[in-house]
Amino acid sequence: MTPEEIQRTIEQMLAVQRELQESQLRHQQELDQIVPTLSQLLESQRDLQNGQIRQREDIDRLVRLVDRLIGYSITNESEHISLEERMAALERRVRRLEPEN
Repeated sequence: MTPEEIQRTIEQMLAVQRELQESQLRHQQELDQIVPTLSQLLESQRDLQNGQIRQREDIDRLVRLVDRLIGYSITNESEHISLEERMAALERRVRRLEPEN
């Protein structure tokens, strides 16, 4: 191999190495841009998951409330309260109508 050929081979090797380094630098810069966005996305996902957990808890609470109301309706307790209110109103009327001693 002549010195010129050696020189050309070295120049080609250096050019390839430079291209690799530039490519690595570009990739690093892209990663530096992606990481903050990814962090924001992860935080948003956590917030959404926490919101879903709160909504699930609210739904569970409402289901329990509906179940209690259904049970209340099935046992006719609302009728008992209504009858008790009517009886109390009738007793007040009777007391007003009774002659005072």
